[in-house]
Amino acid sequence: MTARGIGFDARLIGALGIGRYISGLLPQVAQLLGRRLTVLAGRPDAAIVRALIGGEPELLTVNAQPYRLAEQSLLPLNLLRADLDLIHFPHYNLPLIKPGHFVVTVHDLFPFQFPEIHSGLLPRTVNQMLMRNAVRRAERIIAPSAATALAVKQYFPASAGRVLSIPEAADDRFNAARNPEAEAAWQLRLGIRPPYLFYLGQWKAYKNLPLLLDAFTLVRQTHPSAQLVIAGDDPRHPEVRQAAAGLPEGSIVLPGRLPESAVPDLYRGAAAVVLPSRAEGFGLPVIEAMACGIPVICSDLPVLRELADGIAVFCDPADPAAFARAMAQTLDAPTTALSRQLGIERARSFTWKRAARETVQAYESALGGVRLISPALEEYPGARQDQDLQVER
Repeated sequence: MTARGIGFDARLIGALGIGRYISGLLPQVAQLLGRRLTVLAGRPDAAIVRALIGGEPELLTVNAQPYRLAEQSLLPLNLLRADLDLIHFPHYNLPLIKPGHFVVTVHDLFPFQFPEIHSGLLPRTVNQMLMRNAVRRAERIIAPSAATALAVKQYFPASAGRVLSIPEAADDRFNAARNPEAEAAWQLRLGIRPPYLFYLGQWKAYKNLPLLLDAFTLVRQTHPSAQLVIAGDDPRHPEVRQAAAGLPEGSIVLPGRLPESAVPDLYRGAAAVVLPSRAEGFGLPVIEAMACGIPVICSDLPVLRELADGIAVFCDPADPAAFARAMAQTLDAPTTALSRQLGIERARSFTWKRAARETVQAYESALGGVRLISPALEEYPGARQDQDLQVER
């Protein structure tokens, strides 16, 4: 059997977490599939996506914004005209009308575990319906960690034989090569001064930012010169700014959504990266911080143990005092060169090249064993052999 083509939906390239997944995975998939690949993108993002995929794959611009009516009406028509064998949706927002064979990435089960992330009954209902539809009909379901794969199988038992765990990775920007001038420039621009502790992520309730602020209040009692930098923003969660306003002026920096070019330098200049979440699907800030050689303080969750066991300092996500102690200890005694090197080496074991190879193998499996990768790419750097791909059972 030969394949006409594989589709990849890149319409969410500008989103926070999903966008990082697409921008890390898609260029590597494009290298493997070349002209077999058709990438769907919104018109405003077409140039960005073309730069990611190079010249060989086809780029199909569509007028179907995610989570809008056009996604359920126009997008199926676009897919029908494209005449693809299989489409990879990197999120569960796919048309309810069957688009043919498809693979879906389920990053987490938060629409069910934390339904309050969607304000109002209608958005909650729609998101849960879309995820149920995607999981029920997908040929293969990719999860970014073993913990998330297990959660999918437990919540949707009928999906167990179709779930795969394919870890994400830090891209090449995240490395330990310091650039003091760039670090100082970003710090000056954003009002940051060392020593600082760094949080990067969304402000949703499960991210547990009020606890982080409570913990930092304790840290300030012994380390009055320290700063806490909380990147991101979300007007739906005014409690974060309200809590930050209760601390001394200048002790909390809220720089908003950061330019992508700033993030690696802000990681490298930090005393530690802190992730106090009550749940994670993967935990990209953990792997990115380790790749930069920076200490990590994070919640003691199975998914984060997968990434950083033996390297990060793990704390109870219900205990601000535990986070405060870990942050204070890091400020008092920076980690050794050996500890940093262990984190760098652990991060290097997660690569987008391997993720892309395993993802394409998932496509092949979904299509009944059809071969998509040319023999010339069989020794693709960082790849695992076909027999190493195992469906989670």
